[in-house]
This record gives sequence, structure tokens and C-alpha cells, in this order.
Amino acid sequence: MKKQVVGGAVVGAAVLAIVVAQFWPGEDAPPAAPPPLVAPTTTTVPTRGQLEVYRLAEGPAIEIPVPATWAVSRDKERASYRRGDLLLETDRVPITQEDAVGGLRAVAAGQGGTVAEHAPIGDRDAAEWDYTYERGGVPRRVSVVGVGAGDALVTVRFEAPATEFERNRGVLDAALMIRS
Repeated sequence: MKKQVVGGAVVGAAVLAIVVAQFWPGEDAPPAAPPPLVAPTTTTVPTRGQLEVYRLAEGPAIEIPVPATWAVSRDKERASYRRGDLLLETDRVPITQEDAVGGLRAVAAGQGGTVAEHAPIGDRDAAEWDYTYERGGVPRRVSVVGVGAGDALVTVRFEAPATEFERNRGVLDAALMIRS
């Protein structure tokens, strides 16, 4: 059992190192070729270097890695990145609650799904809201992770057709490599 745990930790650390290297290359790294136009999977996560930055009144900014090659639209503080049926959104939502779970529950109020504590992201508390809904007869799965940012909650929302969600979850996982 210990060998399996250690082996899993080694594999996990290697995968994490590869993902981090994709986002923050060294000083001597040559420019990357543009990625092929394919729907993202766990192996085609957002391209390195593109960040959605939320400046805060106190403390360091929150920087979210986002897909550089996806179509982007903006509305105030919300940024929506789309590729086909996949959507990654970031936003800053004002809250009066003291923690991320309370803030995300307030955002989710009356909309269904479940809100639970998420592992801290950096030194910030976090919560996750998961739900499904139907659009055009197709079930869609959504995961929203809220990161505590003082009087606001910075959210990362990933949405995909339910049958495509797990295969493309790497997009959300990469976006949660938040720096602050």
C-alpha cells in the first residue's frame, strides 16, 4: 500500500511539474508554436503565459492561467473563454460573507447543486459549487471554484456538455494553478 501511495505521489508531482512548465517557461525557452485547433482535453490545457489578473485592494493580485487561443469576451470583470461547447469564465463577485464557502453559497442561492469547501488555493480559502442543467436538450455540467479575496470572491467557472466534462477537466485544473 505504501508503495502505491509513494508511486502515486511521484506520478502526481511529475504531472504537476509538466503543467507548471507549460505555463511559466524558463527565461531561455524558445517561443512556442501555436497549438493545433482541437478541442482541449486533459493533454491540451490552456497555452502558457496568458493570465487573467484581478487586482485587489489588499495583498497581491490573483492571476488565473487562461487559454490564450480561445475566443474571449468581456463584460465588466467577467472574462469568458470559449472553444466549441467548452466555456471557462473568470469573474470577481462582491460578497459580504467572511469566507469562500459562505460567499459561494450566496452566489448559488436557489440555483441547485452542491457547494462544499475546496482545498485552499495558495494561501486563500476556496469553495466549489457543482451543478448540472440542460440547454437545448443537452445536459451540461458546471464547476465553479470561488477563491476568497477580501470583500470579493474571484470565481473560475468551467462548463461543458456532461459527456465531455471529465475528458476536458484539465482546462479547469490548469486554470486553478492560480498565483497570488
